[in-house]
Amino acid sequence: MKPIFDIEKIRRNRAYARDHITGHDFLFGKAATRLIDNLKDIQRAFENILIVGERGSHIIADHFEGKSITIYDVIDGGNEVPKYDTGQFDCIVALPYLHCVNDVPGFLFAMKHYLKPDGLFLCAFFGGQSLQELRTCITAAELEMTGGGSQHIHPMIDHYQYAGLLQRANFALPVVDFDRVIVEYSDLNNLYIDLQNMGESNALFNRNQNIKNEKQHIKNIYKNRFFNDGFIVTFDIVFGIGWQAHESQQKPAKRGSGQVSLSEIL
Repeated sequence: MKPIFDIEKIRRNRAYARDHITGHDFLFGKAATRLIDNLKDIQRAFENILIVGERGSHIIADHFEGKSITIYDVIDGGNEVPKYDTGQFDCIVALPYLHCVNDVPGFLFAMKHYLKPDGLFLCAFFGGQSLQELRTCITAAELEMTGGGSQHIHPMIDHYQYAGLLQRANFALPVVDFDRVIVEYSDLNNLYIDLQNMGESNALFNRNQNIKNEKQHIKNIYKNRFFNDGFIVTFDIVFGIGWQAHESQQKPAKRGSGQVSLSEIL
């Protein structure tokens, strides 16, 4: 299967972010904080933790201070799907990383494989309607200027699709939702700067020419369509929780085991 994402470009993007992300990492901070809230709700003592995704990992690592922590990212030359031993971790936390993975089912299957029985997998990634306004305006500008459009923004997985992917990977007790973050930029160039400095520049394998020559036209369309007190930008952060199966976990009732007939209720 032909890859969607260029791993070498992702590595360059994230290497750049290592030196420039400070002050531009608010989305990673929101993702990490929400995942920590989930961990606090679960109230379990985890001892051996894998954090997938370097950006924002310090927040998760601080939460697990004193525990055994492994941090993984493709930036240092690894594969997009890390390789570890079966049942090596009792908790895996994936920060925004999954949205740039070519083999999403394979990644999720691997994460489940690396968990001990009753181990926890938490994941956050950019998906849903993220950058929908920019995508719309780039397409409109290209159609007007060149008569055709090309892809500049990554395809997005929404929370419904992600729920299906967790089920397909056989995670137990999956729960999925999303947070929508609306940002208004006084200058559209500040959005481009944020994306670059957080390591989220276009990493599509078949990325076409950049939008440098179309930026002013894109800005004009954007201001006409998606402008309030500033240029409106949507970011959806999709969250998911799943467990490695264990006999102690709650199980759904067997089909036909109900004691009350639906016809009696109706």
